[in-house]
Amino acid sequence: MKTKGKWVLIILSLYIMAGCGNLRNKFPVKNFYRIQAKSYMASMNTPGTGKGLLVKSFSISPEFETQAFVYRLSPTEFSTDFYNDFLISPARMITDVFREDLWDSSFFSQVQTPTIPDIRFQLGGKIINFYGDIQDIKHPQAVVTIRLILEKNTGDGFSQVINKNYEAQIKLDAPEPGALAIGLGKGIEQILNTFYRDITKAGVIPGPEKGK
Repeated sequence: MKTKGKWVLIILSLYIMAGCGNLRNKFPVKNFYRIQAKSYMASMNTPGTGKGLLVKSFSISPEFETQAFVYRLSPTEFSTDFYNDFLISPARMITDVFREDLWDSSFFSQVQTPTIPDIRFQLGGKIINFYGDIQDIKHPQAVVTIRLILEKNTGDGFSQVINKNYEAQIKLDAPEPGALAIGLGKGIEQILNTFYRDITKAGVIPGPEKGK
């Protein structure tokens, strides 16, 4: 590992050890995190009033399939964090966040019976990037990139409405796991808000274009 990478991992270890105290019972302490995000549309409290939407399970780039936090140390060097994990796999967790948010909006509603006539829209996604960028340890960032494909039921099949890569880079208060979990959630929230605005611009479903 390069010298810079070694120093970055040493600094991260200090943050982790500071929170772990005396390492209870002399065993390594693992921390578990859940990503939370809520868009401006879901915050309007109008669930189940829109068109039936099927959200397929998102896929994820192989390098980010791990439940451990991933950090980028240099343009070509990444590292995983043994002491800090997501509660479940990132792909499943992000899929669930999108399902709940979209179904809670006025644009869509949950499909009760997944049959073609009931599915007015279907959404697929791939998580391309999902990590903490600490190449500059003084300016850490959470990086999230997701490709979203929204399709509309035309009666004769499904036609693509949106096929786009959405990226968010969120500045972190510190290069530590708790800040990264919050930053990744904010990144997903930013992507959701942009996605809603794109839906409105595309004229697929009329809706208020506001929020950031």
